[in-house]
Amino acid sequence: MAGSKADIARIREALDQLVDLSGLSRREIERRLKHLGPGFNVSRLLAGRFEIKLRQMLEVLRVLEVHPVEFFRLVFKEPQARSPLLARVEALFASGKPLAQRHPGPAERDLDELRRRLEAMEKRFEQLRVKPR
Repeated sequence: MAGSKADIARIREALDQLVDLSGLSRREIERRLKHLGPGFNVSRLLAGRFEIKLRQMLEVLRVLEVHPVEFFRLVFKEPQARSPLLARVEALFASGKPLAQRHPGPAERDLDELRRRLEAMEKRFEQLRVKPR
């Protein structure tokens, strides 16, 4: 599937950019990953030398302190229409309260830091889109 390969390439590129923006070296990330489990070579993963696994991506995001939902929102646009399947599932399990009310948000200073990081990442992504291929 060409679409899946393109999406995986976008995910890998976005993850690579996050690593660059994090201020952590790939070596430091690898060191922290070893504390979570067997670890792996981050440079080879980001260079595409082997297929990225969901577990590896989630572990790198955990080291970078980026929630997977935030990451995927950066990589993919919100859909135009709601998935009928997800709407049915949500209706089945809804407790009457919106999800945002059930979970408290981060502190204000955390939001400011997140906004600053997102703005920096958006600038980097725009630079990547402008480059001729």
